[in-house]
Amino acid sequence: MQNFLDFIATVMNVDASQLTEDTAYGEIEKWDSLMHLKLVMAIEENYDIEIPIDEVAHIKTLRDFYKYTQTSDNAD
Repeated sequence: MQNFLDFIATVMNVDASQLTEDTAYGEIEKWDSLMHLKLVMAIEENYDIEIPIDEVAHIKTLRDFYKYTQTSDNAD
């Protein structure tokens, strides 16, 4: 999980210490709707996965994103 949080911190350009698996959409000022889509694209590319578009709006926390990486061969 820590590798995932470090990756997310890089994408969001924030200090990794600001993030936990329970960090939710809107808790970090930079995590707005545009950043949400950027996270989707970065996670899909980095972990070689596809997050179904109809599920993107239901992702509320970093834990939700992390669950998708667990189906990947590249999971932490």
